[in-house]
Amino acid sequence: MNDRFVIKRGWNQVCMFIVTIAAILLLCAKQQILLDQILGIVCVAMIWFVLFLFFIEHDRAEGLISHNHETDFKKVLYSYTAAAVVVVFASYFPGFVKPLVFVPLIIAAFVSERLALITGIFWDSMICLVMGLHSQELILYCLLTIFGVILAGTAEEAAKQGKKLIWYEVLLFCLSVLLPVTFYYLTYQEVHFVLLLWGIGEGAISVLWLQFGYPHFSHLREQEVNDILTDIIDDTYPLVRELSNFSKQEYQHARRVSRLAASCARVAGADEKTCAAAGFYYRIGIMEGEPLTESGIRIAQEHCFPEDVIRIISEYDGETAPPSSIESAIVHMVNGLVKKIEVFDSYTMASEWNQDMVIYQTLNEYSASGIYDQSGLGMNMFLKIREYLVNEETFFF
Repeated sequence: MNDRFVIKRGWNQVCMFIVTIAAILLLCAKQQILLDQILGIVCVAMIWFVLFLFFIEHDRAEGLISHNHETDFKKVLYSYTAAAVVVVFASYFPGFVKPLVFVPLIIAAFVSERLALITGIFWDSMICLVMGLHSQELILYCLLTIFGVILAGTAEEAAKQGKKLIWYEVLLFCLSVLLPVTFYYLTYQEVHFVLLLWGIGEGAISVLWLQFGYPHFSHLREQEVNDILTDIIDDTYPLVRELSNFSKQEYQHARRVSRLAASCARVAGADEKTCAAAGFYYRIGIMEGEPLTESGIRIAQEHCFPEDVIRIISEYDGETAPPSSIESAIVHMVNGLVKKIEVFDSYTMASEWNQDMVIYQTLNEYSASGIYDQSGLGMNMFLKIREYLVNEETFFF
């Protein structure tokens, strides 16, 4: 299953680039930078953005973004835009107290720590370059970025282990207050009480974000795959409507397979949501025609479906590869059973004996063929699924 360029993902990357250039132009306009200098700064931003694209694609391939190899970067775009807004907003703050620590704290809630770090340092550099800030101030913001990313990452791990975040919050607050005051003193050999108040305010907001905002958005990141699995089989999802318009018969078939696959997954202790989504789109390739497997993979990747769903679609009917997971085996047997029973009319299948015979015969044939040998579907699971389907009173009609 080859990775390919996806328009949906590419468009979100383009939007991030537009946000980058727009934020830089706003900073330049505020400082009334000359055109040739603007072009130079934009060139630096373009070079950095190429590096950013490399790392974001690398992290996606490694599953470091929302644990989803097929993420469309929508949440990353939202967080990146929010961070850019913070940068523009920060340009109006006094020197040494610009709230740039929020840039990595926002980004880190959606991407890897490494990506949050390089993004934070980039924006620290940009605002200092455009506004002509002192080198000590640049060092200050870079240190706050580094400490912010480290604290956010370690605090997230501590929260997963059920530990209190109080000491992480205290440390972040102290850094937000003491570092600006210290660097201001090193630069001007004096201390301003107002600077201390700004630092206390920024530290308080940082603590509130680490306590409430960061865990909330981190949870959204962790739940991305589950949310997608639910959304893509909702009747309001565009591809669901396309399938319904393409063929009511195919739509009904997809709904039957989805419902029964989810039920069988529950009986076997497998992933219900994955089976429901993969069952619905198992033969989505029919919308584009032969070869169905390749067409199905292409459609699924274009819509950034989760990797497990795409893999199950790639194993459609065992044409190119046998089922490699329990969920794939469940979808395969349910789809085959549904296809066979749909051939009969409601009168024929009204007999419980006829229905049971079709179920036993179909599933036993699949099991005897050895097609599930590599899926991890044990005999105990298989028997549970078969008995469940036999005892299902209203199977289709």
